[in-house]
Amino acid sequence: MKQIILVAVVAATSLAFQGCSPSTEQKVGEAGESIKRDIQKEKEDLTNELRAVRDDIDDRVDRISLELETAQDKSAKQLEATKANLIEQREKVERALDGVEKSADDTWDDVQSRTRETANEVKGDFQRLAARVDSVLVQ
Repeated sequence: MKQIILVAVVAATSLAFQGCSPSTEQKVGEAGESIKRDIQKEKEDLTNELRAVRDDIDDRVDRISLELETAQDKSAKQLEATKANLIEQREKVERALDGVEKSADDTWDDVQSRTRETANEVKGDFQRLAARVDSVLVQ
């Protein structure tokens, strides 16, 4: 009985695959192209987001550098520490950007997940550091 069912399933599967028309193959090809376009769009969006974070960090580092020229000892030490931390965060962003640019479509899900985590982490750190810089600059 099991053999009859198995033969029937194999026969039905064979008939199903023979029934694939060129239009079915075209639909599969179109779906593949659509997925590639979606991945490319996601890469572009994430790259733009990371570049914006990097630019914000660069602006803050530049501002700190200007303030360091006239800062007092105590605030200068705090500013130097914050600047070093910001440069470290910028390096994380650069590594994430490099990962996005070098990622293959078949590894995109993993790269995207890691990169989003990095972006969120850096954004949070940047906000805390920006608040610290602002408090030092106000003094």
